[in-house]
Amino acid sequence: MPITNTKSNQVQILSMLKLNIRPVQPTERDLTTLQAIATESFMATFSPYNTLQSVVDYTSNNYNLSKLQAEVEAPTSRTFFLEGNGQPIGYLKLNWGPTQTESNFPAAMEIQRIYLLPRYWGEHLGNYLMEYALEYAKEHGFKQAWLGVWQKNQRAQGFYHRYGFKQAGTHEFYMGDHYQCDDLLLKEIQ
Repeated sequence: MPITNTKSNQVQILSMLKLNIRPVQPTERDLTTLQAIATESFMATFSPYNTLQSVVDYTSNNYNLSKLQAEVEAPTSRTFFLEGNGQPIGYLKLNWGPTQTESNFPAAMEIQRIYLLPRYWGEHLGNYLMEYALEYAKEHGFKQAWLGVWQKNQRAQGFYHRYGFKQAGTHEFYMGDHYQCDDLLLKEIQ
């Protein structure tokens, strides 16, 4: 069934999916699935604004199996799949301590990635991952959560602001030879 962004179809899709969140294991099957979701989601987000070669190079360097395995096995990081009817359709990556990608918020938990397969965008499934992340932060004693979001990703910007994340800085980077900028967003955990 094609997925659209109409309210009635959202209710229909959500009622058809049995959702579950589970830890990603450092197995070949989980890592290969993680790589596929990361690559497809990243390419769909960044390809319209960057050269295909830049995006391919980025995904090859950052989502290769050995790098993903090291991330999954890191003691100060956790990665979780969002499953729909037993099949991974997205994932969440959390970091703290030395695993954080920025040192601006040393006592906070970083929400490094909330990625969904593009066919599930607009279906409000990211809410499940965000709620899980915020509850994880609270249960583990973090007083703040932060994340970086690309300035051109208006869909994600709106999502994070609805959860109460506020501007706390920026981070500049290059993808290929193209300048990029992430907004660093911070939220107090109650």
